[in-house]
Amino acid sequence: MSRRRRREEQEERWRGRGVSEGVVVGRVLRIFNGTRQVYHATLDESDVDRETRRLRAAIRLARLQLLAIKARAEKELGVEHAYIFDAHLLMLEDRKLLDDVENFIRDERVNAEWAVKVAADRLLAVYAEIKDDYLRERGSDIEDVTQRILVALSGEKPDYRKLTEDAIIVAEDLLPSAVAELDFEHARAIATDAGGWTSHTAIIARGLRIPAIVGLRDLHRRARTGDTVVVDAQQGIVILHPSESTVEDYRSITSNGASVRYPVSEEKRGPLRTLDGKEITLRANVELPAEYEDVHRFGAHGIGLFRSEFLLSHKGLMPSEDEQCEAYQEVARLAGEDGATIRLFDLGGEKFGGAVTEVERNPALGLRAIRYSLREEGVLRTQVRAILRAAAHGKLDIVLPMISDVSEVRRARRLIEDERARLESEGKETGPIRIGAMIEVPSAVMTADKMAKEVDFFSLGTNDLVQYLLAVDRGNEAVADWFRSLHPAVLQSIERTLDAARKAFIPAIVCGEMASTPAYAVVLIGLGATNLSMTPSSIPRVRRTIEGIEFADAHQIALECLECDTADDVEEHVRVRFSKNWPHLFPPKSLPAPRDAE
Repeated sequence: MSRRRRREEQEERWRGRGVSEGVVVGRVLRIFNGTRQVYHATLDESDVDRETRRLRAAIRLARLQLLAIKARAEKELGVEHAYIFDAHLLMLEDRKLLDDVENFIRDERVNAEWAVKVAADRLLAVYAEIKDDYLRERGSDIEDVTQRILVALSGEKPDYRKLTEDAIIVAEDLLPSAVAELDFEHARAIATDAGGWTSHTAIIARGLRIPAIVGLRDLHRRARTGDTVVVDAQQGIVILHPSESTVEDYRSITSNGASVRYPVSEEKRGPLRTLDGKEITLRANVELPAEYEDVHRFGAHGIGLFRSEFLLSHKGLMPSEDEQCEAYQEVARLAGEDGATIRLFDLGGEKFGGAVTEVERNPALGLRAIRYSLREEGVLRTQVRAILRAAAHGKLDIVLPMISDVSEVRRARRLIEDERARLESEGKETGPIRIGAMIEVPSAVMTADKMAKEVDFFSLGTNDLVQYLLAVDRGNEAVADWFRSLHPAVLQSIERTLDAARKAFIPAIVCGEMASTPAYAVVLIGLGATNLSMTPSSIPRVRRTIEGIEFADAHQIALECLECDTADDVEEHVRVRFSKNWPHLFPPKSLPAPRDAE
């Protein structure tokens, strides 16, 4: 047996974060980031003016290249995805940034490449410390524009890569313009070592409707172009050098290797019930305009969570009241009679009004979310006024993020009513809204019974709930193994919160990533959740799962999970019971593998 054949038979598995749904079998196309080695050169005084002219010429060329990329993205992806490159074009027109680079060339008498790198590194250092996922991941925009300028300084031309028909792109971190330069027709999936849900690569992958997994650490180092690979974004698993039996299993799932998705027919938009009649409502989490059309395509019953930070971070500036009002009216229109829940800005003072402020040492525990809004009342009042006005044209609710104390709810309620009275005194129409609390920190769980008396509904943000309960930064790869959604403390907290809502006769919506995963969704339903909100593309497979289970069985299994001692015990119990009760819904490959098997 050849050495190559022996290596291919050694199946290797990586676990990451699925950011665009689907399952596919194909071959690796390994792509490098394009990061360039930048040299440092000291210039003679007489060469400084010529160097600044060279920089300006490179920026003009970079702009022309970006315009071409944007035009191609509009053609291949649609206008709703090409907006990504508007941010890049704005950076190339940012006079302050360009002045900083030119001044560095003049003051330090260095070459343009070095000046560009120094300016970019300074910005990236600030962005790396930002807590908000969307804002932090905009660091990729800076990297992308930096590389674009460096390429222009070198005089190279962009290369549109032609792919084989089963190409699975593997990279350390795929910059958005690199994605846009790919052969869209043949790209089957994307797998990267870095990245997150709101990264541009993830957004584009969802636009292309191809599977994508990020946060795979050293997959790029281990993979080689041509290697067989399985990308299972449903489970967040990549299998390199899969065995023949593994490939056979996955090919049977994906119908000869095509990416699997669950289409939604009109009859699937009606009431959803378990086999024994328990009614469950599935709603959509949305943030970006590119996701709006998916709300109806995948049969969501309204918008369970609209992350309003996008309105601020898209341009890096606080939108006006009228701009926000227009955006919320559009969200209400999309949601229809089922309504939409607007989460107030869930970010801190890292970036506001286009100015970068002092970075907090621990922003996850700092001045953010409702704390920031209550401190900066002008921000909160503007957003509240816009929502109240938009509510006159559609069904909207407000949810308060990162609530840790009942007093925060009371302060926010008073402020909201103050703004309603002010709007009415100005002769402006407002609409009725409900006010809810995000339950995502331990103190909110412990006082959920008291909190339920002050709000109209709960929203359980399971992503942050797991993070704060287990003291694990969900964006830190070094501690990724400690982030366990099925930890007994997490399940007990969810059960306690749902019970408090039930006793207070208020609804509770589970809107974190747990709701998007069929196995976790069944556990949530067993704990008493009847409202789940998720990425729109996750709805068909979660719906299919719920239609095939009995609530009574899910409830019994959830009660048994609550008695387990460890996350390992819970996961093993779920594997055993689900495989026995619903083997047609949960074949072995669809359930998380034991930790010691990875």
